[in-house]
Amino acid sequence: MTSHKPLIHRIAASCFFFICGFVFATWASRIPAIKEQFHLNEAELGAVLFMLPLGALVALPFAGWVVSVAGSRIMNFTSAISYALVLLFIGYSNTVFLLSTALFLFGFCGNTLNIAMNTQALLVQEEMYNKSLLSSFHGVWSIGAMTAAAFGGYTMKIGATTMQHFLTVAGIVALLSCIMVFYLIRKAKPEGEQKIFALPDKTLWLLGAICFCCAICEGAMADWSSLYYKQVLNDLQRVSTTGYMVFACMMALGRLIGDAVIGRLSYKGALMLDGILITAGLIIATSLAHPVMVIIGLGLIGFGVATVIPIVYSLSAKTTTMSTSAALAAVSTVGFSGFLVGPPVIGFIAHQTGLRFALMLLSLLGIIILWLCRKVKS
Repeated sequence: MTSHKPLIHRIAASCFFFICGFVFATWASRIPAIKEQFHLNEAELGAVLFMLPLGALVALPFAGWVVSVAGSRIMNFTSAISYALVLLFIGYSNTVFLLSTALFLFGFCGNTLNIAMNTQALLVQEEMYNKSLLSSFHGVWSIGAMTAAAFGGYTMKIGATTMQHFLTVAGIVALLSCIMVFYLIRKAKPEGEQKIFALPDKTLWLLGAICFCCAICEGAMADWSSLYYKQVLNDLQRVSTTGYMVFACMMALGRLIGDAVIGRLSYKGALMLDGILITAGLIIATSLAHPVMVIIGLGLIGFGVATVIPIVYSLSAKTTTMSTSAALAAVSTVGFSGFLVGPPVIGFIAHQTGLRFALMLLSLLGIIILWLCRKVKS
């Protein structure tokens, strides 16, 4: 292990975060085109899209085990290449069944890469720098996603087909992966010697609960913020992604500067600040239903959720009851279920009471995060 070259290890690990965000957002940018290709209505599209988070959730126990046994270095490379290949499978799919299968595998490969890249990032953080870095790694994921969104828009502007778009992205991913894998840290002591299948301890359950609350808020913003902003504008015919773009940009900014905030406030202090920002943002956006106030509120929410998952991952890695990758998978399993249950629950409540009230209820999750933080050890 070339510990005298910490920067190259950090760059290499960052590249896999970039790849993960880049590939995921590449798929997302083509959802409207695929909806048209298969002539799906909203309900049918929702059912097909559900296969992606389902695959991601199923992957977590496997991912924790295989990264522990094979090591994060080889699994970063393997899962990144697999992620790109499954993206091509999506492009080649010509039936709804094949598309659903491809999306399940896409979610599976994506979350395997998620566990591998976070395990590698924690190795860089602990063995090379001995300070908080994970938030900035997640910031690179956001940069990758925004790059993919811009590139996806460009490919559609020049009239490139979905398959041409996906082939280009897969080539970029393969090239980056083949170069950067050589600069990832090779863990000297196999993590497989630890208890991989041990049940999460109380600390991991606590961290998982915090992650769960954050995931519901983040998922709700991804699915409902644009629609809510259009309602506030009182122009349902106008297509506007301004609300979500502000949320996403502030989340990216929060991740990029998050390590500095954590350095000043500690993990516990930063989590408490996140809970305050999420709560305040939701209250402002829903109680003061004016476009400017909604934008401010969504920005605060984005900044608040930015560092929650990086902090939770950093703290979960400190457990002694199981390997780092298994601990990440355990916490992610609890937390990721928030992405599954959150959006449909918000949709049901919104149908009964209105979207504004449904989103207002989410402010309780910010308060719960604050309450749970009392038991977090910095």
